[in-house]
Amino acid sequence: TAARHDMASAAVVRASTAAGPSSRVVAARRRRRGSVHRGASSSPRPGRRWTRGPDGASSSASASVMGDGWDARLADAFRYCPETRALVTCDLVALRPCELCPELPMWLLDDGDDVLALWERTEAFAAASSGGGLCPPYWAVPWVGGQGVARYILDNPELVRGRSVLDVGSGCGVAALAAAKAGAARVCANDIDPLAAVAFLANADACGLSNGPCELETSHEDLLRVPISRTRAYDVVMAGDVCFVKGLAEAFQSWLSTVAEDDGYDRVGAGGGRTVLL
Repeated sequence: TAARHDMASAAVVRASTAAGPSSRVVAARRRRRGSVHRGASSSPRPGRRWTRGPDGASSSASASVMGDGWDARLADAFRYCPETRALVTCDLVALRPCELCPELPMWLLDDGDDVLALWERTEAFAAASSGGGLCPPYWAVPWVGGQGVARYILDNPELVRGRSVLDVGSGCGVAALAAAKAGAARVCANDIDPLAAVAFLANADACGLSNGPCELETSHEDLLRVPISRTRAYDVVMAGDVCFVKGLAEAFQSWLSTVAEDDGYDRVGAGGGRTVLL
């Protein structure tokens, strides 16, 4: 339908090549065809492919607080496995870098018109596994806000080097990948869509980060619905592109303000021992 096409088209955000790396990029964001498997068949080393909660402890889908429209059955259907990896690296995406971060090759939509086909394929996979409708495949799009945070981290690696990092609303994982590449000790890519975790791990493989020194974690928990204390295990909290719908933007602004004021966190540039990148 036209409404469905408009919603899907809204998921395809192309970064302007004129937007160069700048510290202002982050600071200004305070107020976010068949199923051919084209990816490598390798998987992350044991211990990195399991979904983990923001507290760093392993957690099952049934124990997680999930976002609207998601349940334990869908989370299990979209767990990391050869079939889901084939889905996020299918013929509708291409292994390529995004505009602002050429250092990070990822499996991304190469043609914005393919978002509908990928969405339909994802829903068909879900129906065969557990049923239920799904949101668009945001994990196949390099959202410009995430790219801005990623570029800032790559240009200022001292912000994350040796630290633990939580990327909220991670999507394709561009900011989380940048943190891992910049020398973070531990990175958690959080997104309520379980397939985003699969995409992040496939992209980590493509970037050569799966077996590196950074410990990679994923989480599909809805962090807006859990105690703010769950973020305290991380030195850096990032939220690159989570304010694209009015209601969600308002909820995230409130949540991020609480995070920034909690237990010593400070927004980038404000000093302090912990950092919130927005």
